[in-house]
Amino acid sequence: MEKQEKVKKTKWRYKHPRIFRCIAICSVLLLLGVATISLYVATVIKSVPTVTSQELISDASSNMYDKDGQLIWSSALNKRVYVKSKDIPKIYSDLLLSTEDQTFYKDAGFSPSGLANAAFSTVKSAVGKGEVRGGSSIEQQLIKLTVFSTSNKDRTVDRKIKEFFLAQQLYHNYSKDQILEFYINKMSLGEGSYGAQTISETYFGKTLKQLSVSQQAIIAGLGQAPSTYNLYSNPKSVRARRDIVLKTGLENKVITKSQYKTAIAESVTKDLKKRHWMENSVTKKILENNAYITSALEQVNDKGYDLTKTPLQINTALDSSQNAYVKKQADNEKYYQDSTEQSAITVTDPKTGNVVAQYGGRHQKTAFSYNRAISTQRSSGSGIKPLLDYGPAIEYFGWATTHALDGTAYAYRGTNLLAQNFDDVSYRSITMQNALRVSANTPAIRTLDTVGSAKAAQFLTQIGMPQANAPAGSQAIGLDVSTEQMATAYGAVSNGGTYHAARYVTSLKFSDNSVKKYDVVGKRAMKASTAFILTSMMEGVPNAGGTAPNAKISGVHQAMKTGTVGYSAAAKFPETANMDVWMNGFTKSTSISMWLGYDEPMKKGHYITDAASAMTNVNLYRDLMEHFSKENNADNSEWEKPATVNQLSGIGLSAQYEPNDKVVVLGVKEPETIDLKKAKEYKIYLSKTIDKDILKVKLEDAAYQKKPDSYKIGSWKKDTNDKLDLTQKKLDKANDGIKSAKEMLEGE
Repeated sequence: MEKQEKVKKTKWRYKHPRIFRCIAICSVLLLLGVATISLYVATVIKSVPTVTSQELISDASSNMYDKDGQLIWSSALNKRVYVKSKDIPKIYSDLLLSTEDQTFYKDAGFSPSGLANAAFSTVKSAVGKGEVRGGSSIEQQLIKLTVFSTSNKDRTVDRKIKEFFLAQQLYHNYSKDQILEFYINKMSLGEGSYGAQTISETYFGKTLKQLSVSQQAIIAGLGQAPSTYNLYSNPKSVRARRDIVLKTGLENKVITKSQYKTAIAESVTKDLKKRHWMENSVTKKILENNAYITSALEQVNDKGYDLTKTPLQINTALDSSQNAYVKKQADNEKYYQDSTEQSAITVTDPKTGNVVAQYGGRHQKTAFSYNRAISTQRSSGSGIKPLLDYGPAIEYFGWATTHALDGTAYAYRGTNLLAQNFDDVSYRSITMQNALRVSANTPAIRTLDTVGSAKAAQFLTQIGMPQANAPAGSQAIGLDVSTEQMATAYGAVSNGGTYHAARYVTSLKFSDNSVKKYDVVGKRAMKASTAFILTSMMEGVPNAGGTAPNAKISGVHQAMKTGTVGYSAAAKFPETANMDVWMNGFTKSTSISMWLGYDEPMKKGHYITDAASAMTNVNLYRDLMEHFSKENNADNSEWEKPATVNQLSGIGLSAQYEPNDKVVVLGVKEPETIDLKKAKEYKIYLSKTIDKDILKVKLEDAAYQKKPDSYKIGSWKKDTNDKLDLTQKKLDKANDGIKSAKEMLEGE
């Protein structure tokens, strides 16, 4: 049998030699063609770009939310609100697939019928009958939206191969539900809106789940031509397109006949929001929370994220209702001398460091206006004394509240400048507690000299106020700080010595839905004994005998420190004129730091009178603290004395304390009392108002205090860095002026 078969084959081959040769040649050519095409395809595929899950999810815009999830800021004109698969209504997705890709759930990444229809339409178009119709699957369309241009001129063979290959990769690596979710969020649907959820909110102010069948059909029909079917510009075209989508849905049994009748009768403009309402709403939110948003964006930047490269969903600790209250009060003219007086406020939770509210200035009408709350361009005045002088003395040397201090006039070390207290009051001996409560200058200066710059700098660093140069001399009664720094530093005192840095951002959500949380982490900044003793001394400030008796709130245990900065005699302002006024106070639940002043304090009339600082400005602080003390979670109780503190005598505000965990420091010598008779010949009054730093000659240059003409996000960081060099220049200028004054006096 085998022999017979061989004979038959031989006979056929020689009987039909031409046919055999033709078949052989065609086979070879076919193999060569397949090999060539395979090689070409393989070469093209080598240059296929990598597509990540993050790219498929979409390059969403960055958004910021308050603690309750309300949107307060959005980064771009292109809006993207991502919707998860579980939140996509079935009617909407069915209407979309019924219109764009009916075989989506059956196909393996491409639609055979779609390709056939596309090929047939191409042939018809070539002979002048009809237009070319696309046959791309949802996978292919998603790849086009993610990787390639959607322009017709870019539809090349190479790109089609890459598109097909990547569509297959999608099919093999993701479920159909995931792919559909990516696609629904990726589509550009007009009005700068990307994704179905976004255009749903843009048009109707609703989520997809909240839309009627008619509205879902409108959005399902947008993908083919979002400009043509723009609901604001072409409602008639939208109606025609919607009706087609609804009819197709009815024919494919996506919707019932009853749903169809109801939807077809509904006006396409029903519930349509006013155009650009979202942008206007977000802009309003930005203006309401301008300072907070500015600070939060800076914190995101400090954490190493560039929003131009890494879109983020930013969750914050902002309490919008509390921030609105702070803004309402701070905008009220009754708390100011005139409309040009400015203010800045930061409110924090001492237990967490959360910035609850922040106010960056009055009359701000543009987004990202100058944020005075985080600016370190103004001196704290005496507000710094507990943190720079007395705090380190208690912490490192174990001083008791009864520690006796010299309150007589004091010549700064290495100078012929004489520091005086308010109205030249001289205290031959005054306790540390009373020195703080009446805000005497010379005891504070002597205390810093005793503590030493290194220890003082160490203490400041631990409460979030690192200094480029160790503080000394006149800085004992005035240091350039921000309300943010003061609120968090005093928050550490309130919190028993545990410091929390200002926290605006609570978590960041990335495009792949992963979340990075920023949990509350406190650090021990000072001993509990130090915090308690400082608090006990400061409780006397908002009471009779303190510098802010009008800040007293019945039933609320609060500690407080004021600060005012005056003018040099050379500036020729009234003796009752104040350049800067500070109110820093805290309870167990709230820490508030408030600054008031003028952006150009050297301009005529731009000063705050003693009467205004003692009454009008204090009223703003008191009203804010009183408001926060009435919150449900407010703790207005008294601070408990830790076991590391001994009560020496007295009760209430008269109580005297000492730490029993003190460290004995050897070789410490307090500054000697100067010979007043000798000092008088050096007496140069640069300022002599309560709480005022007498070396403020450096502020005579108006440009030093003037806010930047063009303020942009991030510019305050440069301001802070540049300020150090600028300050040194001003001090040099001050020294020159002092030298000239001395020579003039000696000449007289």
